[in-house]
Amino acid sequence: MSPGLILLSLRVFMGVALFGFLVFTLIMLRRDLRQRSSSPAAVPAARLVIQKELPEARSYPLDDINLIGRAADNTIVLEDEVVSAHHARLSYLSGNQWWLEDLGSRNGTSVNGLPVDQPLAVTGGDQIVFGTVNCQLIVDGAPAEKS
Repeated sequence: MSPGLILLSLRVFMGVALFGFLVFTLIMLRRDLRQRSSSPAAVPAARLVIQKELPEARSYPLDDINLIGRAADNTIVLEDEVVSAHHARLSYLSGNQWWLEDLGSRNGTSVNGLPVDQPLAVTGGDQIVFGTVNCQLIVDGAPAEKS
């Protein structure tokens, strides 16, 4: 066999191997996407209850990602001048846990009296304060009050 024929055979073999690898990768990606779309992570029914001096407390149902602040583009709009335009994020992440993150607000965020300076896991019944706005996280199946 001549060296040219050997090189051509190696090129063809490498091309077929590369093509097979690409097909295998696409099949695996498609299967993974189908599994994710058929079994989305269920977000438990939860709400954030604003405990202000109103005749009636205001309640907001929660999605998997909730932006909280004074600006109109937030999921939960708190019309209080102490709350920053984009104050905090409350998210339901993998691991079946709610996480609260302060987004660099001027007047801060606290949970059960402790300041939030990094993302923090929160549970049903936790008292959350955005600036001076008192709230409570209510999660179905979780106790409504913390002792």
